[in-house]
Amino acid sequence: MKNVLPFLLATFLCVPCFAQRATGYIHVEQIDGVWWFVNAEGEKFVSIGVNHIEPHLWLAPYNKSATLRKYGADMVDADGHFNTHGDAAKKWINAQVEVSQSLGFNTFGKHTHPAIDPRLYQQQIYYIASLDTAPLAGWQQRLGRGPRPDVFSADFRAFVERRVVQVSTLNQDQRNLIGYLYTDVPSWVMGRAEQAEKNDTTMIYPWINAILPLGESSPGKRKWLEHLASRYPDAEAAAKAWGMPISPTYGISWDELARQVDWTHPNDVASAKKDMASFMPIIAKKWYAMHEEIIRRHDPNHLILGDKNMVMWHHDFVLPAIKEHVDVVCVQAYGPWERDKQLTDMIYQATGKPIFNGDGCFGYAGSNQQLWGVKGFRTGATSVEEVASLYEDMLRGMMSTPYYVGWHHCGYLEQWDAAERGDSPRNENGFLDPFEQPHKQWTEVLQRVNHQAAKLHESAR
Repeated sequence: MKNVLPFLLATFLCVPCFAQRATGYIHVEQIDGVWWFVNAEGEKFVSIGVNHIEPHLWLAPYNKSATLRKYGADMVDADGHFNTHGDAAKKWINAQVEVSQSLGFNTFGKHTHPAIDPRLYQQQIYYIASLDTAPLAGWQQRLGRGPRPDVFSADFRAFVERRVVQVSTLNQDQRNLIGYLYTDVPSWVMGRAEQAEKNDTTMIYPWINAILPLGESSPGKRKWLEHLASRYPDAEAAAKAWGMPISPTYGISWDELARQVDWTHPNDVASAKKDMASFMPIIAKKWYAMHEEIIRRHDPNHLILGDKNMVMWHHDFVLPAIKEHVDVVCVQAYGPWERDKQLTDMIYQATGKPIFNGDGCFGYAGSNQQLWGVKGFRTGATSVEEVASLYEDMLRGMMSTPYYVGWHHCGYLEQWDAAERGDSPRNENGFLDPFEQPHKQWTEVLQRVNHQAAKLHESAR
């Protein structure tokens, strides 16, 4: 497949264009008012990708035997677990690259499973490297993962450094690497449903809720007390606002306040909310600045994509840090284009950085998806044909927007109810059925519109 890539680049990844600055690595440029990815050879392109190339979707009870017959028995080991080192895994990945490119996709996106050795695909197709340095998503916490790290601690910094070294060692010399992505949909503010379930609209910042019960020696707790000291005349005033016990004889010191672990009953709710809202930019700044500094030191050549954050969760306190420390903004957006564009317009105005949708789709639950449904169901599609039409409308809308540089579709192989769950109880979307047969009503649209993406984007100027 390596020899086919230049032809594919010339035919659909790039519009007929003059070569831009060739750096040997993928970067971004604004050309005649339009943002583009520019590949290692200096050719501009948009990233049209697929997510969820994940072995469990091929090794479900209903299709495992068919998968092993097609690709080879060594796709699993003696324990039945996926084996990335066998001939079957290589044959399987090569087939997915071929199918993706035939449909006009040019990127393996965020949810390419970490069990797959990236060396199987990294010279064949554009791809993203995931760091996953902290379980910040609500779905991860619901699976019992955590807790959130003390982002101010030396231990966490050392952990991030180790992870960056581990991932960059595999990727720092790769010409097809688009960039480094951190976490999947971090929960910066507790969702409204969770607030209603807890009957609490005050303690709604999961990261602050993780820091406040820490001991007095933890850097995060000391940072919080330092923050309060800048906002109150003394420790007693802070303690009164936060409902902490104050000795009638000795009062309360900042050190004693640091030892308090239950901050969930503030007396002055308005002040407590302001304290937390003004602390969140400090957390966001630390998170993004630390990652950028470590990545740049170990791999100064590739793009920093930050978090794949829900489009509606780009809060005011996060945007300045994203503007300063991220090269390309990655959103996750499942809404109608007209609604999502209003939000991405706001993000672009605040950051000035190009944007791509790293996760989004439209879904219609088939007969084998009635228990768990399917991702993208909220768009209300009533048929596969309508899903395909919505896909085309969304891609055309994105490509007509000068700051948009791509879309990574949430799904590739259709998942049925009996399969192992991944990052969500919902079934994965798929334009191929579980036996890799195309849903032609959809794939015919993909073949047409995906191959037009770069030309459509060229007209955005």
